[in-house]
Amino acid sequence: MLDIQSGDFLTVNSKDYPISYAGKWSMPGASSFGFSMMATLTASTKRNPAKVNGVSGAPVTKLSNLLCMPLDPVNQEILQKLHLEITYEALQTVVSDGTGFIQLILEDVKP
Repeated sequence: MLDIQSGDFLTVNSKDYPISYAGKWSMPGASSFGFSMMATLTASTKRNPAKVNGVSGAPVTKLSNLLCMPLDPVNQEILQKLHLEITYEALQTVVSDGTGFIQLILEDVKP
């Protein structure tokens, strides 16, 4: 299973999105082939390195070449169900490396 967790970043089209939620995703009848038809983006993840002397360095690439569905807005009901408080716009996607599927809730931090 993919090692993706809250606090990581999803990088899509050279933009980093903080991950607020990562959970196993399943859809009856989903297959790697069917998913690959919907997953039109390639993504990677980044994770903050361990702190040294209380200071954390810049995030480093953890996973790459992930298949990713387009980023879609998340409705408020889903955020409430997951007990997430998103300051900016919430987006969702599903990623896969061919071994499993992970649903991600992202925060689109506007500049």
